[in-house]
Amino acid sequence: MSGLLFDKFEVPEVARDYITYFLTDQEIRFVENIEKEVFDLSDIARLVPEGAEEFAASAYRRGILSLVDEQKRTYTLNNFYGRLDIFAISETEAYRSIPEEARRKMDDWYFDAYYEGLEPDPGVRPTPDQILLMEEVFEFIDRQERPVYLNYCDCRSLSGDCGLPTKTCITYKNGINTFAHRGLSEQIDKERAKEVVREADRAGLMHTVNPNGICNCCGDCCYLFRSQRKRDSGGFWPETKHIVSLDREACIACGKCTRRCHFGVFEKKGNEILVREEKCVGCGICATACPKQALKMKGR
Repeated sequence: MSGLLFDKFEVPEVARDYITYFLTDQEIRFVENIEKEVFDLSDIARLVPEGAEEFAASAYRRGILSLVDEQKRTYTLNNFYGRLDIFAISETEAYRSIPEEARRKMDDWYFDAYYEGLEPDPGVRPTPDQILLMEEVFEFIDRQERPVYLNYCDCRSLSGDCGLPTKTCITYKNGINTFAHRGLSEQIDKERAKEVVREADRAGLMHTVNPNGICNCCGDCCYLFRSQRKRDSGGFWPETKHIVSLDREACIACGKCTRRCHFGVFEKKGNEILVREEKCVGCGICATACPKQALKMKGR
């Protein structure tokens, strides 16, 4: 492959040996030969004389192209960062066929790129993400009057060897260049959105909300919580309003909380559960599964 392709599509070193997994031969030729930064269908047709419309539609869906103006049908090249995200959620089997070591390097590269885009000041919350309890997420869903879409989780699709569900991300974004606009999302209603959250909670996933949607997160794959660990921002970012409290009289020391918690808040010692409140992020997935309701979420 030519250096021109890697430069124009911003392909990192860790992915160059696997670029044919991500781009077809026709897409490679197009990326190498398109000269304009912003181009339209007539420009595409000069390089793809047969089937320019179909090529544009496919390359847009696959994240090779991004729209600049939908009405004028003008496009620009996307980059490898954007394509990797789309590839992992929409062509998961092909992505998983890449050797594990290479995938891990790509995931590390993607995480580093994500992290470098965050506000570096540790005293500032770099995103508006909040950790909410399940009932609070339901209230958020009820307040929305926007179309709602279901996606595969890009974090677990990219790095996910945790075995937890992946079709768990709820979004309200549907403008150009979103998963929904590219045809990669499933439109759902409020009741289905709530059921997705319930199923995620049963599976042991935490719930985070931002103005554009709801994520159901694990503690190891999720870029939000990986960034939290790197920033040492637990209890501050993602923003959290709750902390766990244990009713020792009600607790039967079954140990379910120790298996549910992503942050090592609980430890079973003999017939007693030890609680390290300082590690709690306030997600409440321990409380929703406690068979004796011995765990309660209180305000911080």
